[in-house]
Amino acid sequence: MTVKIICDTSADLNLQNDETLYQKYDIEWVPMQVMFGTEAYKELVDIKTSEFYEKLSKTDVHPTTSQSTQADLLTAFEKFGDKVDDIISIHISGEISGAIASARMAKKMYEKQNPDGAKIHIFDSRTASANFGLIALKAANLAKEGLSAEEIIPKLDEWRTKDQSFYFTVKDLKWLFQGGRLSRTKYVVGSLLSKIPIFQMIDGKIVPIKSVSGKDAAIQAIIEMQMSDLQADPSELTVHFTQADIYSEAEDCAAQFQEQYPGLKKGKIFTMGGVIAAHTGPGTIGIMLTKNFEY
Repeated sequence: MTVKIICDTSADLNLQNDETLYQKYDIEWVPMQVMFGTEAYKELVDIKTSEFYEKLSKTDVHPTTSQSTQADLLTAFEKFGDKVDDIISIHISGEISGAIASARMAKKMYEKQNPDGAKIHIFDSRTASANFGLIALKAANLAKEGLSAEEIIPKLDEWRTKDQSFYFTVKDLKWLFQGGRLSRTKYVVGSLLSKIPIFQMIDGKIVPIKSVSGKDAAIQAIIEMQMSDLQADPSELTVHFTQADIYSEAEDCAAQFQEQYPGLKKGKIFTMGGVIAAHTGPGTIGIMLTKNFEY
């Protein structure tokens, strides 16, 4: 059985200097879109990650986003439909994006036009950014091992619920508020308190967990919560980061983790693409602690 992994670009498998991990892991990516006013850009096609941040620094226009088009998804399905047995199409949480809905519609279109083609499996990551990206990498590794889609999908479900922990904090709540990911009440209360908020993805939704005084306190709180979540020896764990234009801060966080837990493995430091950063803002950092994960 041959399985192809497809995902949308909100997986944020972006490294420094506009390099990505998609090709290395044989993952086909489908672009999501970011808009500055009337100017629309397909992520990684029309605008590189570095170009997004450069453009963001020079404009007062708040960027908006939209999911992958059904046409682009259908093109991806058709590209591999006669080459593999199954396609697993993984997407950002359906609770915060219409990406899953678009993928399901594209699947229907594909099946109608290609009744004998590959079987399409739509998988909701229930998360976002590089935490979703790690699920895609996990799927790609399992596919490389020769597992079938029916074997891979339950393993992804089990891994995301038992073997990973993801929290993030933002520099300015206005981005989540203006992007429709935070209610006015939570935005006003959070702004008045002038504290650093910590968020978690719960049941596919962005949920504020707590607020603390200062970035260092936020990172320390995340460290403690994540170690509590996974309850494992540090040598069994890997810490990864996703950040919005604050790479050096993520490196400092990695050092802080490893200083407290010397056996802890350091994973990649990913850069948030425009689609995610448009909602969280520059200065966002997400920390992912995983068990049973290998690059």
